Amino acid sequence: MALVSGTAQSHLLAMAQRVTKSKDAVLFRSGEPAFGVFLVRKGSVGLRLEAEEGNALWDRTATRDSIIGLPSTLAGGSYSLTAVALEESELAFIERQALIELIKSDPGLGLELMHVLGDEVLQARLASTQLRQASQQV
Repeated sequence: MALVSGTAQSHLLAMAQRVTKSKDAVLFRSGEPAFGVFLVRKGSVGLRLEAEEGNALWDRTATRDSIIGLPSTLAGGSYSLTAVALEESELAFIERQALIELIKSDPGLGLELMHVLGDEVLQARLASTQLRQASQQV
């Protein structure tokens, strides 16, 4: 999972709502309209991409300082993953419009979030390659 620097966290936390989620609480589901991002402050969140049959195609854990929901939130589309608290977790939530306004006012933050998105794209490509290789071996 992509981590956010301390400087970026400071900017995000200044406008965030603090949220506590209990174990097994769903933050968002795949297919729901993206309404914002979560920054993990304490605890962990499972992120899962499922095939239509319900099998996990991609399963990762986001821990402290990870930002989740960023690609879908910035694109203005739907979440592609389902996010579930794996334990009681403290999160910071930033609504989509507030995030966009912050990026407009702080190009440095926008650049850092582009780096985070780049890292996520690279991770997704690696996972896709691994899935393809595994399916060819079957």
